[in-house]
Amino acid sequence: MTTQRHFKQLATALAAHGVESPYLARIETRIAQQQRLELLQTELNQDIAGSLGQSDLRVNFALAELELRKARYERAVRDGAPEAERAALVDAFNKQRLVAEKRLRELLIHREAVGFRRNQVLQELYPIAPKLRLPARAPTAA
Repeated sequence: MTTQRHFKQLATALAAHGVESPYLARIETRIAQQQRLELLQTELNQDIAGSLGQSDLRVNFALAELELRKARYERAVRDGAPEAERAALVDAFNKQRLVAEKRLRELLIHREAVGFRRNQVLQELYPIAPKLRLPARAPTAA
């Protein structure tokens, strides 16, 4: 029998006999404190889960943006864009890559702060592409 159900049965029986028990009052105070603590724990767990969800969302946004920057670079290469344009796209990709790494590091720290210790899976779940480099130009014959 749960404590709360036992309390209700006892309270009902005592009231039926016209007894105001100081012990029952103590039990009621303890149960109320326990319920408040359980409610607080539930709220904290919800806040933690929500915050972790936001950290995860930021990583996914950063990685999706990284994919977009890579696609733009690859299109420029296919379309024969000038080297200056390709260089700007490489730079944009590499800057976004730093953002993605930062977001992933923040998620790792956040997870460790709330007690997750096995975070190796993050590298598998959120792989970050290597830096882009412009291909070396072939020397021109004079």
